[in-house]
Amino acid sequence: MSLGNAEKLAAERLRLLELEALVQRTELASTFDRWEKSKALAWGGTLATWGVKLFAQPQIRWMLMSAIVSRFTGRRAR
Repeated sequence: MSLGNAEKLAAERLRLLELEALVQRTELASTFDRWEKSKALAWGGTLATWGVKLFAQPQIRWMLMSAIVSRFTGRRAR
């Protein structure tokens, strides 16, 4: 094998390794994005579950409704 062929082969291998590294970095970034989204969805689901359980309590519903209605009606002068 001549020196020119060896250099071409080495340059081609380096190019292929750089392309493979680029693909791996892209896949890893995609995986991390997917994990972050699933983590955010899990947190949102947990918060929604807590909200539904809290709103299922009659005392909490009454307190929320009275707070909302009092904002609309305003304060009455005595």
